[in-house]
Amino acid sequence: MGGASGAGASFRVGRAQVFSFDVGDLELRLDEVFDPKADLSTYFGEKDLSSPEAFPTRSFYVSSGSRRVVVDPSDYARLVSPGHFRAPRGSAPPPTLEEQLAAAGAAPSSVTHVVVTHLHYDHYAGLTKGKAGAPELAFPSARCIVPAKDWSTPEMVGARERRDADVAETLGAVEGAGKLELSDGPLDLGDGVTVEPFPGESPGHQVVCLKSGGDSCYFVGDLYHLVEEVEHPELAASWADGPALLASRRAFAERAAAEGALVLPGHLPAGRIELKGGAPSWAEEKA
Repeated sequence: MGGASGAGASFRVGRAQVFSFDVGDLELRLDEVFDPKADLSTYFGEKDLSSPEAFPTRSFYVSSGSRRVVVDPSDYARLVSPGHFRAPRGSAPPPTLEEQLAAAGAAPSSVTHVVVTHLHYDHYAGLTKGKAGAPELAFPSARCIVPAKDWSTPEMVGARERRDADVAETLGAVEGAGKLELSDGPLDLGDGVTVEPFPGESPGHQVVCLKSGGDSCYFVGDLYHLVEEVEHPELAASWADGPALLASRRAFAERAAAEGALVLPGHLPAGRIELKGGAPSWAEEKA
């Protein structure tokens, strides 16, 4: 659950190499994620939902053939700045994503694609770097793939129109550089990397799929935040579209289990999904 060091966790997927970087813990309470008025005892027993917990935030890097792909670039300093998330008491800042990429032997200038699974700030805060008011692209040569349906929500349109700093200095800078690309369906990036819609967490939430040498790996963003959501797919965050999310989770679990795929969520360690009597279960994967 703590901050990452070095080059993070590394996985071989066929002929491709995958890195999972822990870019910092955020403090959240379960009653901030789920409806506090709902009876959640089926999922959490007598657990105190108002007790602060540390949730890791992860970014990912894929090297497959000629493709160098970053998924959900984050920036811990931005996330725990005033007005955003809380840092757990006593936690130390992790190495930056750029430092962890360097430890993995990856140069930001060599990244060909950046994929943002959905437009929640913790999944795109690392698109740029530098001082406030003067952002620089963190991955200057990369096409940045973001979901069109998230880009066009009233909240995002309003943030863009009023030049909200969080949006203007990240997504806005990428758009201004001509590097932003909207996706609204399956997208083939080449060398076994595809992007597919799995809505519910947000209207356009998308998943990155890597297939190489008979192996499969999925970068699933916030399709799941917790193991309880894998094993009880009807359990949804208060902001989610519950029916759409349930359909996405059911379809994904069947696919991932059938393929024996490595699954990399944004706030959980790597794992695999198994179906036992038709019910999904989660098994953590060791790097």
